[in-house]
Amino acid sequence: MGDGFLRRLERFRAEAAARLRVRRARGPGDTPMASNGKISCWDLFTSVFPHSTRMLLHGPPGTGKTYQAIWTAHAEGERVYSVTVTPEMSAAELRGHWVPFESRWVWNDGPSMCAYRGGVRLVINEIDKAGDDALSFLLAILDDPEVALLSLPSGETVRPASGFRVVATLNGDPESLPPALRDRFPVAIQIDSVHPAALGALPKDLQVAARATVALPGERRISIRAWKEFARLREAIGEEQAARAVFGGRAGDVLDALRLHRGK
Repeated sequence: MGDGFLRRLERFRAEAAARLRVRRARGPGDTPMASNGKISCWDLFTSVFPHSTRMLLHGPPGTGKTYQAIWTAHAEGERVYSVTVTPEMSAAELRGHWVPFESRWVWNDGPSMCAYRGGVRLVINEIDKAGDDALSFLLAILDDPEVALLSLPSGETVRPASGFRVVATLNGDPESLPPALRDRFPVAIQIDSVHPAALGALPKDLQVAARATVALPGERRISIRAWKEFARLREAIGEEQAARAVFGGRAGDVLDALRLHRGK
């Protein structure tokens, strides 16, 4: 993999330089563009996020989909509820259930209903993992606000409060979702790069390599989480040991690429 890996890093380095030239050439009121002249996925996300009530973010793991959905909402002063779906998750875990309290049973809303009633944002991670029971509930809360209506086991009927919004994430293809669920998300944005803030948080000598390898397909990909851990560990145990611990059999290639980037 060594030579091809190094060539990819050099290509991404050239693309990074091109992006910098594009940014410098823009006027102050222009929309940020990627190096290919298109709006980047994160610029599109930033533009759409405040206005969309149903947004689906899809792309490789570790690109910041969930983090940015939560952080951006908090930055705008929103309260956020977040759930991660598993195949075993029941509708009750999302909706709520009866719980004992002193000598009686009381209804306890789940996170989805808290967001639904409160008119705040709900982030649903790994939405493609939903089993039949959870899926039925998700279809109900994701229905159009004008017609959405939920009857709870408590006997209460609830409509979504104004401001209820949903961001869902998945690592695969949105077309793999059941058609009814896919239809609930008219906005679907492919996140094909790590958020610039995540890259910017890395030491400068790692940023080009991280940008290159996060974009690689399949097993060749190195996630931003791995790069963050490498950056942390190398401060404590040195670069070679950190690379072996994090990158395994690819440690030599990664270190060679970093040395090349530094001009050594």
